[in-house]
Amino acid sequence: MSSRDTRAAGSRGSASTRDQTIQRDDIVNLFGTPDHSEGSVNEPRLQVEHGFEFNEKWIYDRPRNEPTRPRARVIYWQRYDFVGCVRVEQDGSVAHENASDLLRWLGTEGHQSQEP
Repeated sequence: MSSRDTRAAGSRGSASTRDQTIQRDDIVNLFGTPDHSEGSVNEPRLQVEHGFEFNEKWIYDRPRNEPTRPRARVIYWQRYDFVGCVRVEQDGSVAHENASDLLRWLGTEGHQSQEP
């Protein structure tokens, strides 16, 4: 496991799940670039949506490679730190996901990003 994967929560760009982290590049590697984004890492005002406090969100419309074929997936960030995620199902219901859920769903417990 690289040092990048063992950074503590609150370190720049990551959310810790045991000894694993989710970083912005990891989300892009897993889901691609978002279809839409709102806010930015430098946005000083925080917003709250679905119980997550954030200053940037990435929206994936009809995300690829997901067995439940959700309508959308929204990733929430506070500066560079992963805050949480929601999956909007076809019926409009919302499922909250945290870093551990994403890693488990992706089958990547122990996931290591490809580093150049």
